[in-house]
Amino acid sequence: MAGPGEVPPVPGWVRRVMRRTMAPEDIRVVLSELEELHVRWRITLGPRRADRRYRRELRRYPVRLLARSLGHRSRHSIRLRDRTSRATPVSIGTLAQSARALARAPVLSAAIVLTVGVGIGGCTAIFAVIDALLLRPLPFPDADRLVWIHTDAPPNRFPLSVVDYQALEAQQTSFEAVAAFDRQVRTFTAPEVAERISVTAVTPGLFELFGVSPLSGRTASSEEGMPGGEATVMVTAGFASRFLGTGRADGAEALGRTIILDGTQVTVIGVLPQNFGPVGGDAEVFTTLRLEPPTRKGPFFLAVFGRIAPGTDRATAAAELRAINRRIFPLWAASYQDERATWGMMDLAEALRGSVSRLLFILMGAVGLLLLVATMNTANLLLARVGSRRRELAVRTALGASPRRMVSHLLLESALLAGGGVLVGLAASQGIIDLLPVVASSYIPRLDEVRLSGTVLGFAAFLALGSGLMFGLISALHGIGGDVAQDLRTGGRTATQSLRQQRYQRLLVAAQLTAAVPLLTGAGLLASSLVNLQRVDPGFDAQNLLTMRVSLSRGTYSDVEDRRQFWDQMLERLSTVPGVVSVGLASSRPPEELAITNNFDLEDRPTPPGQSQPVVPWVVADQGFFQTLGIPLLSGRMFDEVDITDSSPPVVLVDEAWARRFFPGEAAVGRRFRSGGATSGPWTTVVGVVGEVPYSGVGREGEGTVYQPGPSYLTDPFLNVRAAGDPARLMPLIREEIRRVDPTVPLTRIGTGETLISSSLAQSRHLTLVLLTFALVALLLAVIGLYGITANSVQRRRGEIAVRLALGGSPGAVLGHVVWQAMGLAVAGLVLGIAAAIALSRVLSSLLYEVSPNDPRTLAGVAVLLIFVSLVASALPGSRAARVDPTSALREE
Repeated sequence: MAGPGEVPPVPGWVRRVMRRTMAPEDIRVVLSELEELHVRWRITLGPRRADRRYRRELRRYPVRLLARSLGHRSRHSIRLRDRTSRATPVSIGTLAQSARALARAPVLSAAIVLTVGVGIGGCTAIFAVIDALLLRPLPFPDADRLVWIHTDAPPNRFPLSVVDYQALEAQQTSFEAVAAFDRQVRTFTAPEVAERISVTAVTPGLFELFGVSPLSGRTASSEEGMPGGEATVMVTAGFASRFLGTGRADGAEALGRTIILDGTQVTVIGVLPQNFGPVGGDAEVFTTLRLEPPTRKGPFFLAVFGRIAPGTDRATAAAELRAINRRIFPLWAASYQDERATWGMMDLAEALRGSVSRLLFILMGAVGLLLLVATMNTANLLLARVGSRRRELAVRTALGASPRRMVSHLLLESALLAGGGVLVGLAASQGIIDLLPVVASSYIPRLDEVRLSGTVLGFAAFLALGSGLMFGLISALHGIGGDVAQDLRTGGRTATQSLRQQRYQRLLVAAQLTAAVPLLTGAGLLASSLVNLQRVDPGFDAQNLLTMRVSLSRGTYSDVEDRRQFWDQMLERLSTVPGVVSVGLASSRPPEELAITNNFDLEDRPTPPGQSQPVVPWVVADQGFFQTLGIPLLSGRMFDEVDITDSSPPVVLVDEAWARRFFPGEAAVGRRFRSGGATSGPWTTVVGVVGEVPYSGVGREGEGTVYQPGPSYLTDPFLNVRAAGDPARLMPLIREEIRRVDPTVPLTRIGTGETLISSSLAQSRHLTLVLLTFALVALLLAVIGLYGITANSVQRRRGEIAVRLALGGSPGAVLGHVVWQAMGLAVAGLVLGIAAAIALSRVLSSLLYEVSPNDPRTLAGVAVLLIFVSLVASALPGSRAARVDPTSALREE
């Protein structure tokens, strides 16, 4: 008996007979199959009986080989009946055998694993984002009862005012609690530190509303939230560790210490966990929001949240919000006249994810099509491999492998390939997830929450299972059946098998081409849109422009006159720096950084009673802003020194879009209005019309912008510098001059004009690049499939082609015949693909600029590209067919 786990040796005479009657590859297959059976017999029959059965089958097999060579055995006479095949599970030996089979084709196996892995990786990464933003519950207790409460003035939704929040807090009965916050940017100063940081000012009770407990200390009391209350602050554990030198995980050493924000000392009363949650954003400091008694309905700046009380339905809560709004409207009608505006609420999860859902589903659809193409390409490769393995599979069948076992064997090979693909996919998806915050944080929120969770890993396993079953079943169904005797004699190249296999391969290639066309079309549409956006005139001269935010401490510069002196001194010093052409200040920065919007009512065209006043971008700017950015004056005049004095009548500049919107075909200069909902006071006069500059992104239709003089009142405007040469070289000089005026003033958001425009186009550029990459990969896979099936057809019909050439057929006719057959598949895939593209491209309409979803030029370009690459893919094997030597080919046959 053989030792434990050992296989008895093969008798020498058996090995000699096998060498004379079988190919070396077939010998390895037979012995491998018998070794696998020996493992299974040891499990079911015991070691002794397994050894005896193994030796018996070894002795019987040469007899069957001799009978086969004499032609005296039937299709079923050589089957080995394996009574345990149905009951025995997959063993280690079976896995090893499948792995060895794949290892005999390393290039093919690696190509399949990488191809499937790329598709699974892309799908998994996008699904991880969808899971974080759309599927995973928010990390707050009873998050389904949390809502965002907003002002609803169709088509706009915006925050509440102090008036609104105080009325809501006092009168509501449908919510367990309500709370609000205001995101701010403050200057944090410490020894050798002057840094502009994100700060969230919160009302007492906000952390209790979200179920967040401090690691140490406490949250703010209601007294600290009253006007004149003590200035207190909560910090995160990370902030306490970095800036306050705490060593404990709960940051308890920071309690009672003071920090300086905008020149004012505030006391640390609590330390929060590092990740407060998606509502907290990137803030690490949370001050106590003290609301002063309001004098008018606006401004609207408070983000208000509530937790619906248990047992209260949403309809009741929404109705109460509207009722409270109606009750307080008459009290403040003098400062706010939009009677149609009411209060609404939205699930917190929906409010946080914003409008990113469409973008994510577009990406998921694109990468899903890529995975589909990759899976069909894999099925085609395995189908071709099955055709070349007919002899091997016939040998296994002759050894007694049942159809069920053969299917299991082929499916196990596919499972190993899919398993390798999912490992590659997980590595790729983690790389994509790590890259997303770097490239997409400006338009996809909460990317710091994206991770490979259990749900995501389950989704990846589902993709691997689905793709593995798809290409595994196709290859398995073509790997069983047929005439075993004929396969053993001819290697499996029977006419019936070839025709059936060819039919399925052609269908798979046509399907790959069909799936690639929508991807190509989507990429083409986005590329055309991006080209159009890049051609848009931004309205300002981005060359040699340097811009940054200069932030003053509200404590140090609390007085208007102090701020005015700082800006005057700073601008004067900067204007003398060598290489500086001009400087200017503004509260906002084009093309997509807008700080303020405001409503107004025209004198000669007042808003009808009860209707919403128009709301437009509102920019506070000085005289140098327009010269520095190169914004032209179209009519009227610019600001002068008198306009910025407190005693002068209020004046504004408006842009061309504002004039076109409110006074089409008429002069806008000299028109007057009152802003902010005011019904009394002096009128504001339009003194000039300037060129249009976007503040909501390049290519977006402007609503009209109003420019108000007086940036000296601002604490953190944007400083814009026009340079004579490279603006980056001026940055050290500018920093030094500002430091000489006040060394504690931080500079942030530094960038050039070109980087501002590039950032505005980031989403369009990234989405175009991603879709274009997917499309090219899908096209490459489809063309490889077309080339493969054409080359395989030429090789299989080599004898037929030789006969045609011997009988006088021309090489050109042979080439044309091969190309014609391949182009039939390409045209079929193109027609079906264009139909699918027309149906699917409409989902891109909101992302396109001056391009129709059914743009005929894009569709024509896709058609030309697909036809061209298909011609190349079919002409290469066709040219080889045309060069076949009839004599040599017929002799080989």
